[in-house]
Parts: sequence; structure tokens; C-alpha cells
Amino acid sequence: MKKIGLVLFMSLLLLTGCTKEENGVLTCTRTAKQGNIDLSLNYKITYTGEYVNTIETTEIVKSEDQNTLNLYKSQIENVYKPYKEIDYYENEITLEGNTLTSKTTIDYEHINTDKLIEIDSANEQILKDGKAKVSDFRTMYENIGASCK
Repeated sequence: MKKIGLVLFMSLLLLTGCTKEENGVLTCTRTAKQGNIDLSLNYKITYTGEYVNTIETTEIVKSEDQNTLNLYKSQIENVYKPYKEIDYYENEITLEGNTLTSKTTIDYEHINTDKLIEIDSANEQILKDGKAKVSDFRTMYENIGASCK
């Protein structure tokens, strides 16, 4: 009888252990200096199992040249403009003094991924069956020189 109870307990333990998905946060960062510009990129990926829940990005450009900052601001605004009308996709750009900051939050659990692909077909590389894998973002960020942990 003890053996049957032990077998049932071990089976239950195995089943619950296999079905529980890991929650976590992956942070990728990169800094760079390009001429008179300092860049700081921070990507925070919150995930369950192998799939992304949300991504929060903070991209900071610092320069003493106001014209350079205005040019970057205009370019960043153009990149994010098509996404403005999509629910669960938020972007805020601020320019204060010598610092330009772009903050973006994307909720991949709720966003309409078909609309993301409609805007830019390159999104199809990271969106499969309406989901985004952590490993795909990690690879993408590491390919641009970010370190992830």
C-alpha cells in the first residue's frame, strides 16, 4: 500500500512539475558612442515559459548638438508613427536638454499581431502563430551587440 501511495505521489509530482511554466525577466542592454552621440539601449522582456508577455524598451540618445537630437527625434517618431493606433502598443518620446528618450511598451499577450505584421512584414520573423518567443528576441538583441541576462 505504501508503494502505491509513493508511486501516485511521484506521478503527481512529475505531472505538476512538467506543466508549470517558468516566469521570468530577460534584460538586454547596449551602450555605444558614435561621434558626439552616446547611446544607451535597455530591453526588458517579461515572459512565461518560452513566450513573451511584454517588452519594455528604453532607448536614450545624448548629445550636446541640438540639431542631432532633433534629427534623431524626427526619425524615431517616423518609425513609431504607424503603430500609434494599435492597442497594447505604447511609445513615448521626450527631449529634455541634451537627452532624447524613447520608451516603448508592447503587450504581446493582448496585441493584435496580425496588425504588427501588416505594418512591417519583418515582424513576421519574430511572430509565429500570434506569439513571440523569448529566444527570438534574445537572438535579435544580441545580434545588434546587446548583452542579455
